[in-house]
Amino acid sequence: AQYGGRITDDLDRELFTTYAAKWFCDDIFKTNFTFNTYASEYNYKIPEGLEIQHYREAIETIPSVDSPLIFGLHPNADLTYRLKEASEMMSTIVETQPKDAGGSSGKSIDEI
Repeated sequence: AQYGGRITDDLDRELFTTYAAKWFCDDIFKTNFTFNTYASEYNYKIPEGLEIQHYREAIETIPSVDSPLIFGLHPNADLTYRLKEASEMMSTIVETQPKDAGGSSGKSIDEI
């Protein structure tokens, strides 16, 4: 694994070499190049031009939530992530509820 940007073993080196060969080349500067290789509403690409305003405008168009496909994941990965997050949130809420009855006026954990 990579820790702090360091390549720590042979597998890291192989992964880095693979990514570098794919993404660190002159092709990424071509006008028809996109980082995503699938049909999408948004095409991830390097903006044309050198003006800062042009880059700011391009940044404003980037989706706030990326598709799992851009990372090479199946679309269900997003669903799995959201289900896991919701489950952890519910567990946290239940765990923060009072543990003892403390009186008869409030609801017990089982009633919640």
